[in-house]
Amino acid sequence: MVTTFFNRLLCGHSSFKLNRPSSNGCSVSKASERRDSKETICNHNHIQHTEKTHNGFVSAQQSFDGKYLAYHSSLLDELRDHEYTRLGNIVYLDYTGATLYPECLVREASQILLSEVLGNPHSTNPASRSASNCTADARSAVLKFFNADPEVYCVVWTANATAGAKIIGESFPWKTESTLFLPIDNHNSMNGIRRLAQVKEAKVEYYSADNIEHSHNMLSFRLPKPGETGLFCLTGQSNVSGFKADLSLINEAASRGFYTLLDAAALAPTTSISLSGQKLNNSVDAMTISLYKIMGYPTGLGALVIKKKFLQLLQKPWFAGGTVEIVQVPGDAYTLEEGVARFEDGTINFLSLNIVPRGLSLVAGLIPHVKPRILSLTHWTMHALDEITHPSNNRPLVYIRSPPLDTPFDELLAHYGGVIAFEVADDNGDFISCDAIEYAAGKANICVRSGCMCNPGGTSSIQDLGFIVCALENGYTKRRLEDEFGPRSRGVVRVSFGIGSNFADAWHLVEFIRSLTAPTRLSRLRSEWRIRSQ
Repeated sequence: MVTTFFNRLLCGHSSFKLNRPSSNGCSVSKASERRDSKETICNHNHIQHTEKTHNGFVSAQQSFDGKYLAYHSSLLDELRDHEYTRLGNIVYLDYTGATLYPECLVREASQILLSEVLGNPHSTNPASRSASNCTADARSAVLKFFNADPEVYCVVWTANATAGAKIIGESFPWKTESTLFLPIDNHNSMNGIRRLAQVKEAKVEYYSADNIEHSHNMLSFRLPKPGETGLFCLTGQSNVSGFKADLSLINEAASRGFYTLLDAAALAPTTSISLSGQKLNNSVDAMTISLYKIMGYPTGLGALVIKKKFLQLLQKPWFAGGTVEIVQVPGDAYTLEEGVARFEDGTINFLSLNIVPRGLSLVAGLIPHVKPRILSLTHWTMHALDEITHPSNNRPLVYIRSPPLDTPFDELLAHYGGVIAFEVADDNGDFISCDAIEYAAGKANICVRSGCMCNPGGTSSIQDLGFIVCALENGYTKRRLEDEFGPRSRGVVRVSFGIGSNFADAWHLVEFIRSLTAPTRLSRLRSEWRIRSQ
């Protein structure tokens, strides 16, 4: 088997030892471990190698290196150099949308598939037993990654975090007295639960998770009545603002008798979550994740980490292959499987599970280094973007919507992920459609995201466009929304950093945005986008 970066990391190879975070939580490397700036720019062929560009990059990186010591990690430098060679001239800045997988992970998965015979785990033949063993190992790896007590929690395999949320929504024992609590800054996969609750005539109430005092006060006055089954949902990290919720809200809700659901899809890739640790102390009844957002590979595989007692409470409204033990045909009688099998519809993605333990082990070792790196990039980038003005009148080009520009670095590190949401305006102060900016960035081989990111509440909040939300009704389309309220209704541009990000990515983004200040550049872009979007 070929020795890979991944193998050397897990084996503790001397060249790939983890740097220990300093007392302030930031990883600091020795100067001898840093790559030479001149070598760095030459290794990124998406940067034009003119003398002016080279000097600008070197100067910017030298300034960055001196200010952001928390960024430096020889381990992550090696990871970028060896495991993301396929990036070539692409600047990838959509890690919240999908983490890029280290190439060694795919090689390891392929080698396992080429050497193992794995069959459908719904049988007991040797190939099926091998697949079942891989499945069991993967379940254990997920519990270990989230420090979830196996006596308390179990793992239901799903297609993604959305599928996990749907299981809870359609199986929760809603009553007319039940209340579903949802944060305003919330993914539509969680918002959709309200339809399943409303069908059973349960109440739905939204709250602001970023207003901690308000949220705690709300819970203090909401005690479930005897027999009432309320569900309190919390988004661990917003996929549009990057804000990390105070997880103590979960404890508060649980202590008051509500069941709890944590959406950890955006939080888990760069933040250690300990379900059975001192802070949460088993107060999370269920948590949804997508493994591709954590490891990058495989897609189509998620997990619902759920308390065994809570699992028994859920009432599955239908059955399918793999979830049922006995079915009367013709007739109406059936007997559902016990435990997690009851909620794993059909055949699980068993050929992808073999790499889960290895992938999660890799990510667990990198998280302490990734977090300070991506927040260093976030802090530098949002301030660099904020400083860009139109040469004609010094009006701002970029309006940072999140994180707040006045957020000190230590607070950014504690309360935000590596996400920046912003808007672009021309020299008259008229905003450009976020979709047009994504289009222009794509032509420059820069991958960003635009829109509301399936999070209409979070996006409208950071844009201060609540009046548009109030005007919505069933049947509205994006086109009608833009026709009535203008390009801002389309949302924001989102940049998100992750495991493979480095300073060159951030610098190249800033230089691209700066290029939009060229005379007539935005007017031509607006016209071109208008034609393309017809």
